[in-house]
Formats: sequence, structure tokens, C-alpha cells
Amino acid sequence: MPPIGRSLGRGLLAVVSSPALLAVAILAPLLAWLGLHALGFEGRPALLVDVLALPPIATYFDLGTGESLLGIGPTFLIFTGAAIVIRGVLYALLAGMIVESLEDGRVTSWGLLRGLAAIPTVIVVQVLSFTLILGSNVIFPILGPGIGLLAAVASLVGGLFFLGFAPTGAVRQRRGVVETLRRSGRAAMLPGSRHLLFCGLYFFIALPVVVGLAPGGGEITANPTFVGWVFVLAASVLHLAFMGGLAYRWIVVEPFVPEEAVPRRRTQAREPSRRPSGRR
Repeated sequence: MPPIGRSLGRGLLAVVSSPALLAVAILAPLLAWLGLHALGFEGRPALLVDVLALPPIATYFDLGTGESLLGIGPTFLIFTGAAIVIRGVLYALLAGMIVESLEDGRVTSWGLLRGLAAIPTVIVVQVLSFTLILGSNVIFPILGPGIGLLAAVASLVGGLFFLGFAPTGAVRQRRGVVETLRRSGRAAMLPGSRHLLFCGLYFFIALPVVVGLAPGGGEITANPTFVGWVFVLAASVLHLAFMGGLAYRWIVVEPFVPEEAVPRRRTQAREPSRRPSGRR
């Protein structure tokens, strides 16, 4: 597995060198903000920094936005289902574009076509992220505020840890959904990958750092400032860079991902040594 710094560098280069990917980083937060306001949403523009976040952080954004907009009820479930489908399509297309940018240094319609084939897998990833958040909100509060919070964060990092390679794997190999998810987990478990550190670094940057430094903070307004939009753009590029870093890591280790789960070694009890008895 390539080092974390090199992975992020290659991911960032794949994004900033592609006008199409930069256009997505600019237009996606703007269209999301306009669409939410058309539905009557009143919230903080600072939340836009996580519009293009990787799941399950993006799932948290959708759930919080839906609850603020519609409350808890049937319409909330409809909003959540629509958000899962929209994100599944968008992230699958982004995966195809990023993979093509890493492979050929450009983005064409071929990358979009490859991304279309990954839509079922990415939608399943979104559903699993939603299920993970729902389960953590129900189970972990029983453990108390301290341990429960740590367990919830660990579960979210674990979700990205095991599912983060799935979109790229679906674009490059076009296997079944279940097999793609299994291979994503096997790649994450490769020895010496430091993949857990990569995922933990992303959560640290995407939540306390990016959200905490967002201009405007808790200000509620329909017109974000120019500085706020620039920060949102930078955050969106950062999210896509981490997505590109995951894609680059998968491309490098793809030949070494085992087809089957690696069996655990069984430790056999050592028989006591038998010394030949000496003759008297």
C-alpha cells in the first residue's frame, strides 16, 4: 500500500488537473444549497463543507438536513431514500471520473460510463452507511456519553475502513456487489497498509478541523459570504482528494487483493520433547 502522503498527493493531483472534477466541486454545494432552500430549509451555510464528504459523514449531513427540514416522519424517510439514490449516482460517476484521471490524466465520457456500472455498489454502500448510523444511534447511547461517543466514532471510521475501496473496485473490476464489498474489506486488511490511520486522518480533518474552521460557524443566512463559498470549494476539493487517494491506493494493491478470505493460522500445541532414556 502506498504511503498516506503519496496517496493524498496523487488524489489531489487527479482532482485539480481535471476541469470536470473541479466543476463538480464548485457546482455540487451550490446546487445542494439552492435545492434545500427551494424546499424551505433554514440552516447554516457552514454545513456545506461536508456536502461532498465521503460516507458515512455525508450520510450524517443528509440525516441532519432532512430532520431539520421535515422532522421525523414518512417524508423524512422519503427524503433519506432520495438522498441515498442521488449520492449513489453522483459518487459512482465521481469514482469513474477519478479513476480515469488517475489512469490516463484526463476525464472523458468513458469515465462516466464506467461509473454508471458502479451505481448499484455505491448505493449499497450508502444504505450500509445509513444502517450503521441508525444502529449506532440506538445501541451506543446505552454505554454512556463517553464510551458511547467513542464507540460511535469507531464504528463510523470502521465503515469507511471496510467500504472505502468499494466504489473504485466496482469501476475497475465490475464484479458483483457482494464480491466487490468483500474485496474492499480484504484490501483494507492487507498488512502494512496503514489504512486505519488513513481513515482516521480523514475523519479528523473532515469533522473537527473543516467544520470548526468554516467561516460563519453557527450563522443562519440564505446568502453565504464570498469567503464562505471559497472555503466550501476548498473543502469539496479536499473531500475529492481523499476519494482520489482511496482510488489510487486500490489501483496499486489491486493485484495483491486475495480472491478468497485468508484463513487464520491455527496454532498447534507443541508436543513435549521426548528425551531418550539412558541405559543404566
